[in-house]
Amino acid sequence: MPQFLRETYGLIEAPLIIPLLRIAGIVIIGYLVLKVIESALARLSLIIPPSDVLGVARVEQRAETLRHIIWSVSRGILLVIIVLTVSSELGFDIAPILASAGIVGLAVGFGAQSLVKDVISGFFILFEDQYGVGDGVKIGDMSGVVERMTLRATVLRNLEGQVHVIPNGNIHSVTVMTKGWARAVVDVTVPHNENLDRVFEVLQRIGTRLAQDWPDRVLEQPTILGVEKMDESGVTIRSIVKTPPFKQADVSREWRRRIKEEFDRVGIELTQRGFLPIHEKREEPEKARG
Repeated sequence: MPQFLRETYGLIEAPLIIPLLRIAGIVIIGYLVLKVIESALARLSLIIPPSDVLGVARVEQRAETLRHIIWSVSRGILLVIIVLTVSSELGFDIAPILASAGIVGLAVGFGAQSLVKDVISGFFILFEDQYGVGDGVKIGDMSGVVERMTLRATVLRNLEGQVHVIPNGNIHSVTVMTKGWARAVVDVTVPHNENLDRVFEVLQRIGTRLAQDWPDRVLEQPTILGVEKMDESGVTIRSIVKTPPFKQADVSREWRRRIKEEFDRVGIELTQRGFLPIHEKREEPEKARG
């Protein structure tokens, strides 16, 4: 090969051409590897199945986040490999550089163990879709809406507007309160002398109207579970219904309002813990005056 290059290019030395060809080959191979990675990442959303039809948009968002992370890391690693290989081909001694990088990496590894833990935990939180931006979650003693997510931390904002920044490595268990759907639960307590069949009938009628009037907030027909408990205050009847995330409070308030109005109209008493219904309250007799 060197003899062929000398005969072909004359004054151009083969030792100069050969490294250039090798460098060109390294750059081409690196470019092709990046293209392969880019093509694979473009199909990333296909290997992250949505939990339901409504989750398609969320899968796309999650896939885009992971695609950006993987692409940035892969490009950085490949760029370092190409630079070191090209430097070696140009005659630079990269052994001291590698030794120094190893020492620095070891020192950084010991000093940034928590950071590495946070990043790895954040990656799997995103990949597994444990929760996402907009979800209502409870992490340890802190709860709120997920306002922002990074590989290092999760940011929550509670109802009072307080912001909690939680490192992902410190997240051991999460309660997701709004993943896909939520549930409104309404308890109604009536006196012991009320006809429960009548109460069930009225509650069923109210639930049916609620589902018809609010089809965008009531995802299915409300269900009356039955008697939840009995105590001195009365009989408690529990009803539930599935709602979109963050809409359970609105549905519960409207549901209670309709129950109160309908019960007043048909003459069904409501009780409150610690109090007798209105018609059972007794007035104390006036004390005789001396």
